[in-house]
Amino acid sequence: MTHPIDPADDFPEGDLAAQMVAGIDRFLMRETEASIARRARHWQRDVSSPEAYTRTVEPNRQRLRRIIGVVDPREEIADLELIASVRQPAVIASGDGHQVLAVRWPVLKGVDAEGLLLLPEGNPAADVVALPDSDISPEQLVGLAPGVTPEGQYARRLAESGCRVLVPTLIDRGDTWSGAPEVRMTNQPHREFVYRGAFEMGRHVIGYEVQKVLAAVDWFARQPGAEARKIGVIGYSEGGLLALYSAAVDVRIDAALVSGYFQSRQELWREPIYRSVWGLLEEFGDAELASLVAPGALISEACRHPEIAGPPPVREGRSGAAPGRLTTPPLAEVIAEVTRARELTAGLTPAPPLHLVSSDHGHGQPGSDAALSLLLMELNATTGLAAQSSALQPSADSSHPSLRTDSGQPTAGGLPASHVSRLATMKRQFDQLV
Repeated sequence: MTHPIDPADDFPEGDLAAQMVAGIDRFLMRETEASIARRARHWQRDVSSPEAYTRTVEPNRQRLRRIIGVVDPREEIADLELIASVRQPAVIASGDGHQVLAVRWPVLKGVDAEGLLLLPEGNPAADVVALPDSDISPEQLVGLAPGVTPEGQYARRLAESGCRVLVPTLIDRGDTWSGAPEVRMTNQPHREFVYRGAFEMGRHVIGYEVQKVLAAVDWFARQPGAEARKIGVIGYSEGGLLALYSAAVDVRIDAALVSGYFQSRQELWREPIYRSVWGLLEEFGDAELASLVAPGALISEACRHPEIAGPPPVREGRSGAAPGRLTTPPLAEVIAEVTRARELTAGLTPAPPLHLVSSDHGHGQPGSDAALSLLLMELNATTGLAAQSSALQPSADSSHPSLRTDSGQPTAGGLPASHVSRLATMKRQFDQLV
């Protein structure tokens, strides 16, 4: 039966669409706020022993794998491939007690990882995957290209301390190739462009790059003497995100140093969309991810974050990116999330190593001496953190373009050779994921 509308009925006035959106916003904010208290229903932690704990959180680990898209079998990795030619030797530089090699390794069908291997003299003290922020290249992180201060080159410092270090290239926040030239280009960061396509297929840019980290772990685990060495991950900002997720989904990782990332995720909606994971806050915040790392070691380093105000600017022929920004959180917020992580694993004996390091009250650079020393301690690297040394020396016969500084000879297109080399590597990585 239908009822006639009485003009005297009380109907809302004004812009109904705006009111609807405002109501949805209020609902989602309430649900987000309530999510922390509801997460416990997804967990059945047994803290009676480390073995029982690991067994009872395994279903959560598998759900995390699924929602970030770590579901495809990785390619078997026999060895790393040296990127070399007649004109370009395999060893591109050397430092205090180690050499630097350009390498590639298989990950998924049609997808490789590329980066640098820092190989120490003698037996490695530990094996480490060092992840830069997505806008920092491996060459910058080891000191072969400008952009990172010597104190912040944690990949190089770990190699000088006797670790074997693998540094992958990550998809950056530029928008050079985001779109289809024959149809339409966008201002979506490369990470967002990959995220949008991957989401439709039940995958994620986070999951793809976690797979690159785990493929590196596969290689470490196959090396002679692997049973006597520990495996660690370290990362800053986007690399810190990947370090945390990688350690959460793979128990072979013994220790993780997460720099410039660990905090409450209750305002994840303010962050770039390529950090959004379907249903994440229903079960996982950073504290819950930390509880998956347990009983392994986790070091959270509070430091300055990259200040990202939004995507590349809208301009003629370029639009369509989602808003999203990155800022440095208050130190109190980081402390609160670490405290919550400790509460989630309370009662487990021995207590999981969950360290908090503040770099200059939460505003210093990543890879502080205190944080790196803790990582080496948790990896049983008895050499400890080496003192700062001189810069890396490119090989005398190396013509690797990434070793030429931006003040070097430009190419025919007007760009410095180092920039052209980084663009070529990024283009290959981007195209493979697309």
